[in-house]
Amino acid sequence: MKEFSTKQKAWYFRFIIVGMIVLQSACKTPFSTRDPEQPITGQSSWIQPTSPNYVMTNLRKAIAEKNANNYLRCLADTSTAPRSFIYFPDAAVNAAHPGVFNNWDNESERNYINQLLVFLATDCTSTVVFDLKSENAFQDSVILVQDYILTVAHKQQNEGCPKSMQGQAEFRLVRSMEDLWYIHRWTDYATGDNPTWSTLRAFFGK
Repeated sequence: MKEFSTKQKAWYFRFIIVGMIVLQSACKTPFSTRDPEQPITGQSSWIQPTSPNYVMTNLRKAIAEKNANNYLRCLADTSTAPRSFIYFPDAAVNAAHPGVFNNWDNESERNYINQLLVFLATDCTSTVVFDLKSENAFQDSVILVQDYILTVAHKQQNEGCPKSMQGQAEFRLVRSMEDLWYIHRWTDYATGDNPTWSTLRAFFGK
């Protein structure tokens, strides 16, 4: 058998190495798996409610974004806070809709907001503007009194169902063991002849 020279052995070795690299590259491309793509998710405007003001910001943004989940996350329940949510309507609206607001709680609020969203077009705009009138802070709770102007461009055709509301809301917020804040008690008051937020609940919360 013929002996290879040192120079031939070097060339032969290089040929083998190059061949292995080419073969490896050729085999890797068709059979290798792609790196998984990152899921496409919408950006959430939710702010961890470490202060009462953040709760009000979350509430306002949830209405603007038509986000029922974030809206309901603003409300206290016994799984997140020491007390659960309760709503007290404007007295005149309560009298005009007897029984509707009896024991209005988290489930009532969930039903109201979900029914309202059914009547909102994707391109419609809903806004609420708060104007803080007073704030009283306690060790583990705070009371915010806010004037509000609420605009909801819904498609409900029932006579008397308002699209623009104005009034005053008293929010009582409680702090959880995790130092997060939630709306425990929400009371609505009329401040003039304009429909109030309670009127909207009366139509969509039945």
